[in-house]
Amino acid sequence: MNVAEARALLDRLPRYEVKPGLERVRRLLEALGHPERSFPAIHVAGTNGKGSVVSMLASVLKQAGLRVGRYTSPQVIDFRDRIVVDGVWIPEEALAEGVSRMQHAVAEGETPSQFEAITALAFGHFACCDLDLAVVEVGLGGRFDATNVVQPILTILTNIALDHQWLLGETIEQIAWEKAGIAKAGIPLLHGRLEAPARDVVLDECEAVGAEPMITDRTDVERVGIDWDSARYRATLSGREIELGLPLLGGYQEENLRIVLRAVEILRGQGLRVMDEAVVEGLRDVRWPGRFEVLRRNPTIVLEGAHNVDGARRLAADIASRVPERVRRHLLFGVLEDKDADGMLDALAPVFGRLALCESSSPRALPAAQLQERAEARGLETTWYHSVDEALAEVLPSLDEDDVLVVAGSLTVVAEARQGLMEGRWKR
Repeated sequence: MNVAEARALLDRLPRYEVKPGLERVRRLLEALGHPERSFPAIHVAGTNGKGSVVSMLASVLKQAGLRVGRYTSPQVIDFRDRIVVDGVWIPEEALAEGVSRMQHAVAEGETPSQFEAITALAFGHFACCDLDLAVVEVGLGGRFDATNVVQPILTILTNIALDHQWLLGETIEQIAWEKAGIAKAGIPLLHGRLEAPARDVVLDECEAVGAEPMITDRTDVERVGIDWDSARYRATLSGREIELGLPLLGGYQEENLRIVLRAVEILRGQGLRVMDEAVVEGLRDVRWPGRFEVLRRNPTIVLEGAHNVDGARRLAADIASRVPERVRRHLLFGVLEDKDADGMLDALAPVFGRLALCESSSPRALPAAQLQERAEARGLETTWYHSVDEALAEVLPSLDEDDVLVVAGSLTVVAEARQGLMEGRWKR
């Protein structure tokens, strides 16, 4: 099987159909010789921030001299960017070989989802790379997510908010139960700040399975400066004060950083040698495309997925604090049809002086015309476009050098905008 054939096989699998259960991914992993058993993992779940935490931890551990695998989703550049070892995407040859090894298992029994197949592919690649450790992001939920087959030395739950209610449940308690399903007997579960209903569910799950709950409260983190290149923090790590620079600029990264530093302390307690210098250098070098990513200056273009109401509120606060003049703030916004578009509009629209609406090429995208109707129902003045290309072709030339354009609402919109901007497809 060559690369084109391997990609074609993956593309034929259901991409948007989510079926709870681990039977299908276990069948694929059995065909690969159960690679998930060959490496220890840090397993990260949460509504927001899990990808940032995974990226920060992977970068720090790589700087500590460990051979580290990183598995994230969804892709922003290419789906190979989801499967990374020591900063290098899975090679196309390894992709083709891995898909070839499990193609018969794909064809047998109930059809796996594309995510399940890519998860098995990632773990197969990690097994071939002789990892010291993998940092693995949950795709959706936790309890029945395809990644919930790893053997963790640490599990992390970043936060819990309403998202994906169609699958995870309509209440915070139901969603917390799904996400807390990554807890394992005898393994620490580190969680960020949780409101009482979610925290109670998480603690009950830890008690039921014999996991050890841990919190971040004793880890002090304070942002002391920021520009468009880096945020600067003062923090405590194992009782010592350190200065940190972080290229991830969102204000929400303060809590993510607190989780990462507490995770380092826990890993040190397990015997991993992670020096302060590795923490400083790893955080300075971390990159996470599409998450408050400043892609261009004069005018400034910021890409931020912000794919749910909680993320939208945080983005609104960040932009309001970074750009004093509302007239300088421009938003290009598009969402998927299963998202709370109304709640996101309510959070974002008051902050921006100009609002443009669009839709990505995803079959799950909410049509821009329908998004426009929702905006009009709120008395918002907007323009709307059938595609990201069309929107940026018109919006970019109208910007002044001091303006800030934020592309947000869906990582599919962000990914299409990023690709076009990197290719220089639109000129100001």
